[in-house]
This record gives sequence, structure tokens and C-alpha cells, in this order.
Amino acid sequence: MAKVQLFKRNKPHEVLELIRRDKRDQLIINKLVKYHAFDISEAIESMDVEERDRLFKLLSPAKTAEVFAHMPLDKASEWIVTFEPNVTANLLALMEPDDAVDILERIDQEQVLKYIPLIDEEKREHLKQLLHYGKSTAGSEMNNRFIRIQPDIDVKAAMKKLVQSAADIEMIDTLFVLDEDDTLLGIVDLKDLIVAKSPKKISEIMQTNVTTQTVYDDIEEVTKNIQKYDIMAMPILDEAFHMCGVITMYDALDIIEKESGEDYAKLAAISSDYDRQETAVKGARRRLPWLVLLLVLNVLVTLVLSSFVETIDAVVALVLFQPLILGMAGNIGTQSLAVTILSISKESLHRRVDIIKHLSKEFSIGVFNGIILGGLAYLMAFSFLSIVEVGTVEPYLVAIVLGLSVFTALSVSAFLGSAIPLTLNALKIDPAVASGPFITTINDITALVVYFTLAGLIILPTLL
Repeated sequence: MAKVQLFKRNKPHEVLELIRRDKRDQLIINKLVKYHAFDISEAIESMDVEERDRLFKLLSPAKTAEVFAHMPLDKASEWIVTFEPNVTANLLALMEPDDAVDILERIDQEQVLKYIPLIDEEKREHLKQLLHYGKSTAGSEMNNRFIRIQPDIDVKAAMKKLVQSAADIEMIDTLFVLDEDDTLLGIVDLKDLIVAKSPKKISEIMQTNVTTQTVYDDIEEVTKNIQKYDIMAMPILDEAFHMCGVITMYDALDIIEKESGEDYAKLAAISSDYDRQETAVKGARRRLPWLVLLLVLNVLVTLVLSSFVETIDAVVALVLFQPLILGMAGNIGTQSLAVTILSISKESLHRRVDIIKHLSKEFSIGVFNGIILGGLAYLMAFSFLSIVEVGTVEPYLVAIVLGLSVFTALSVSAFLGSAIPLTLNALKIDPAVASGPFITTINDITALVVYFTLAGLIILPTLL
């Protein structure tokens, strides 16, 4: 009995070595067939222009289109325009419509107008339709390739149509029952179709309780509903309830990955348009505006410090523990921010009672950690200043100020880390813009005010 041959995932560097070896083209073509399009797309990023051109000449148009669909969008849009216009148009036509639109949106409008007329009429009209919808909408990400069946046909006829259409469809797990006007009537799971026997009609086995979205719905909302309800292919309808396309679970995974990357970039206050191959100068120029803005914000910290010059001059030891206060406040604030943004993304903070409960919990966490860390800070400061003499202030006084400041700063910072993104979300502003650096700046100001105000109240009177 023959055994199944198991292969490890082919490495992109193997594709690179294959192209760089001086071998016959036919031999390379035979070996390239065994590699996944994703591996080839990764290998291309390390090739020079000559190697890349040779690879594209050896790949079939269908395989090349698949490779472009797996590339980072910036590279795909940059390289696909290097072909002759008719070749580029053919590659776009071979891709899934949503993948083609993602690339077309990155290409100069004049070039797009050269390619669209070269694509066959049916695909051209669908691409125009997708390009019409705004970015981040369900309409811009949907795919019009799905199995359409009528309610009055026999299950045997439906199975025959499924077999005939399967090669051109991304996902065949769900069949969509439409009337003559393309109005969605219901869906049929592939499993139910297989189990059903003739002479049953599709109308007898279809499900009519169907979750749908419209072409103008936000794509993040669509992906969340796909995840919530375990939907393999979400039907996308227009204003007249005609079915226009689907967003599959596989599409949703790609969208979630892209959106999470963008949110992470916002959280770090950097651009989401990251390129591993970009030069240091280009990368620095991309991040510079954010850093300039944060520099200006940190001037506020300097202004706060300047208002406590007398306290600092009188108690030099306070400066030694300033980094500790700032670091602790920033850390717990960022932790609270991350937890809150995650809760918002999972839509678990819609009700007022949930928001109050979340804020109370994060504040309680700050208080609990503040009690423990404040006590440890007191012991550490007292022990340190008892050994190393810094100024004439009694060590226990500085230790009390530090302990109380850590407790207060952690409690307040934990609350702010939750309250700021929730406030932005309520104002319909993306909470991810409340990034780590901004929270840190706000927490720095809060911590310094608390620290030096307590020092002024507790220590300065003893020096008079």
C-alpha cells in the first residue's frame, strides 16, 4: 500500500538559490511548481531586478498572479506596473477581485486607467464596482465569486452546478439561494446538500435565518461578526437587498491581521506603512513628525519641573528617585491602555455598566499594586538614603514622599490608561491613537505633580 509523502514547508531561500543557479529554464520551471506562492513571494523580496525578471518569465500567469496576491501591497503595486500593460491587466484579471482592488488602490490613477480597459468586460465591471466603494468598507473587500442557485431546483441539479463552478470559486462550503433579481432568499450548507436526496428542492433544505452585512458597513464590524457567528462566507448586500458578493473567513483573517498591524503601529505612534527593505533615512523621515510632536509634548514635563525648582533645590535627593516614579507610572498606564483597547476591539465595553465596571477594576488594580510597590519603594529609599547621605533631609521623610507618590501615581495612571481610550471611543475617535508615548507623557506630568507637591507639603515645612 502506497504511503503519503510528507514534506516540510519549503523555505524561501531555496527558491532564491534555485533562481541563482545557472540551470536550464525547464528544470527550474519543474521545481517551482512544488513551491507555495507565499514562499515565492518572500523569496522575490531578496532578489535583484535581473533575478526577479527571470523568475516572472518562468512562472505561469496564474502562478504569477497568485504570487502577487501574497506580496506586501507596496511591493506588489510597485512591481506589477513593470510589465507590459496587457500582461499587468491579465494578472489583475486572474487574481481574486478583492486582491486586485487592493493593488489597484496603490497604483497611480493614470496607470489604472490603462489597465482597466484591457480586462474582460465582466471582471472589469466588478473591479470598477469594488473601486467605487470607500476603503475600509465591506464593498471594497468583497468577492463576487460565489455559488448562486435558485430555490426551485432539485438538490441533484444544485450539486451538478456546484461541481461545474467549484474550480472558479474561493469557498464552496456555502451556497446562496437567490431569486431572479439577485435578492438573497437563504443559504445552503454544503453538508446539507450532500446529505439531501432527490427529489428534494433547494427551498426545502435552505436556511432563511441569515446574518448579512451591507456594502457600506465598516470592514472591522464585518470581520467581528464573521468571528462571532462562525460564518464561513458573509453575504454582502446593497441598499436594495440584492446580493453583491461575499467576504469569506479567509478574507477576514487577512483583514484582521492588517487591521491589528495598523492598530499596533498607532499604539507605537509610528506609521503602519512599514517596509522591511526601506533605507534608514526613509524610515527616519517617516517617524520624525511623530517624534517632533512627542518632543513638544515633553516640553510640558519640563514646564512642570520648572515650577518646583525651589523644592528640588531644597531636597536634592528627590531627583534620584524621579526616574523610578516616571517609569512605574508609565508602565502601569500602558498596561491599562493595552487591556482597554483590547476590550474595546472585542466590543465588550458597549454598556455603561460594563464601562464603569472596567474603570473600577483597572483603578482597583492600580490601588492594589500601588500599596505593594509604594511600600517597597519606601523601604528601598529609606535603606538607600540611610547608607548614602544625600543632603540634610531625614531619609524617612524622602521615603514617605516616594512611597505615597508611587501609590498615588500608579492609582491615577491605571485609571487614565483606561479612561482616555474609552473617552476617545465615545467621541468616535480611533482609541488606538491614544498611543503609548501620549499616555506616558500624560502620566509623566501627573506623577511629577504628585511627587513634588507631596514633597513640598511633607518635607519643606521641616526645613523652615
